[in-house]
Amino acid sequence: MNNPLISIVICCHNRGNLLSETMASVFAQQYKPVEIVVVDDGSTDNTQELMATYGDRIRYFWQENRGIASARTNGCRLARGELIAFQDDDDLMPSDRIVVLYEALREHPSAALALGDWAVMNGDGNLSGQRSRVNIHVDNEEPILINDGYKAVLWPKVTPVPHTTLFRKADGDRIGWFDTRFFHACEDTDFFARCGKLGPIVYVPKVVSFYRREHGSLYSNSVLLTYSRLLLFEKHLTTMEAEQKDLRKRLQFRMLQSLKQLAVYQSKGLKPPDSVSGDHLNRCLSLLGLRDHLAYTWLTLIKLPIRSLILRRD
Repeated sequence: MNNPLISIVICCHNRGNLLSETMASVFAQQYKPVEIVVVDDGSTDNTQELMATYGDRIRYFWQENRGIASARTNGCRLARGELIAFQDDDDLMPSDRIVVLYEALREHPSAALALGDWAVMNGDGNLSGQRSRVNIHVDNEEPILINDGYKAVLWPKVTPVPHTTLFRKADGDRIGWFDTRFFHACEDTDFFARCGKLGPIVYVPKVVSFYRREHGSLYSNSVLLTYSRLLLFEKHLTTMEAEQKDLRKRLQFRMLQSLKQLAVYQSKGLKPPDSVSGDHLNRCLSLLGLRDHLAYTWLTLIKLPIRSLILRRD
């Protein structure tokens, strides 16, 4: 039986210094057949010249800088494969990544998503010994089917990220691809949570990506990341089924922690980005229970002002 075509979608932006190593790892994939779709989100460095050296080994598209959610959506729509795997422009793929994830989906055809682990590299590309973790019991490296994929992502019991996943293009079409409101972060968590509504998730406890941590990235700005998490929690709390009471409580708890962290940032003079609407915090607070609302009020109106007063006196 012939294998289906898998599209490897690479979104890049001004990382030409790292991209050639990434591309080498993509070309080394054991799985066949693949197509490589590169979406350049407005790079101004040497990325375009580098891509030209690959000729017809890739399909290259340039767009004005519109953020990672837009770039990933465009890449997926341009893809011709039955399944899609993402690759970030600074990370590396083990040569068996696609094989491992495809075999997991073939073994569990009801799954809407396959994912594995990532190992952490430092800025120089050396493994640090750190590895992603999941909140489920793992005995060996055999695939594990998680029936409630939606809950698994948002709890989180697993942490699917683009460079560790494989899914069907048809499912991406069904859920409408990436939400471009997530300009700074969390667009992937939202996408994979919605994938989890379509069916189970199959988790493979193997390293399928080498993730480069020590470099400038969207995730280096903690304020923007916190706002993105709040948007994620707000979106899913307002669309969640009424019977998912335990997950609702969990998201309310996570939202409260993010609101508290944001209050600490604000007490230090850090302002929200222009992309955040003025009523964002009020909408989030309205989704909390009375006890959580009181805890937030205590922190913002009493604890943090007293702390600031003490620091000024010192």
